[in-house]
Amino acid sequence: MADTSVTEMTSQADISWRPDLRAPIVMGLTGLLILQLLVALGLGLGSGRGMAPGGADTPLFSFTADQVQAIHIEGGAESTGVVIRRRGDSWILPDLADLPVEGSKVDQLLVGLAELKRSLPIATSEAARKRFKVADAEFERRLVLDGEHGPIASLLIGDSPGFRRVFGRPPDDPAVYDLKLALSDVSARRDDWIDMGLLHLEREQITRVGTDDWTLTKAGDGGWTLANTDQAVDQQAVDSLLASLSNLGYRGVLGTDDDPAYNQQTPRLVLSIGLGDGSTRTYRISQAEDSEDYVLKDTGRPWYFKLSEFDLGDLLSTDAASLAGKTDSQETPAQPDHPGAPTEESESPGDAGGEQAPASSAE
Repeated sequence: MADTSVTEMTSQADISWRPDLRAPIVMGLTGLLILQLLVALGLGLGSGRGMAPGGADTPLFSFTADQVQAIHIEGGAESTGVVIRRRGDSWILPDLADLPVEGSKVDQLLVGLAELKRSLPIATSEAARKRFKVADAEFERRLVLDGEHGPIASLLIGDSPGFRRVFGRPPDDPAVYDLKLALSDVSARRDDWIDMGLLHLEREQITRVGTDDWTLTKAGDGGWTLANTDQAVDQQAVDSLLASLSNLGYRGVLGTDDDPAYNQQTPRLVLSIGLGDGSTRTYRISQAEDSEDYVLKDTGRPWYFKLSEFDLGDLLSTDAASLAGKTDSQETPAQPDHPGAPTEESESPGDAGGEQAPASSAE
């Protein structure tokens, strides 16, 4: 009987608090809590797809490198931007007479973009987008990748928070991400993309080098001769000249239009280079007006290259005298070990006036 009484008392206690759950204030608070949870869930889904913990492994873009046919990079006030277009297996600058682009730089950019992940966003507000310079109208770079039928990926790039990191976001995503990308990999300057080896030559293919004043010709045995002289060439000077020509570099490309300021009508040097395949390259090298830079025009190509004095090396000072080796007559005669000592050719005191008179004896 005692156990029955205890059981009845426990059942009554369990039932006694249930009406409290149906009290208006309790039901109201419960409904408010449910509403808050729903609102928080909705904001998390709408403010950025990277809000979920699993979003850290989600690629920011879904494209492959072979899908990309063109790259558009718009910069700030310091640059008008650049367009890079695919041509077969290579890349070119179409607005610069199809100037070849350094393909490895393009490959590096596309690989880096494809590896970007949609991590947890660092901000989602409009004020934050402006602060990190990834707003629709305020950005450091705007990048667009085109496929065969139009854009396949876009990215707004802002400030850099550290080494090889930038703030960025796709234009259709309000969230700002910390991305593993270097701002230098997305340069909006043409000179940062061009192939810097367009003037390079295979040294073994050079068979003739000449100007209006001198001509070097490669002989069948691999040696070199200097026209209009019987003198042997200075091999060290020839080696230096060939090294400069085969590795000739430049700082940028000025364009395809001649400018009077380039002074191409009064060049410092006109250089003709014969190659083993029978072709010839002719370089007109002038110094730009009011500048320390030089301008090189290859008559067989449309571009004007900008060079420094360092790039040219000894080309401007090379002449026939510096290329010719010294002959025996040009050798400096050996000097005696002791100044004033007679040489083999000098006359002895006794030879000057015949036989020397005997000294007179004292009286």
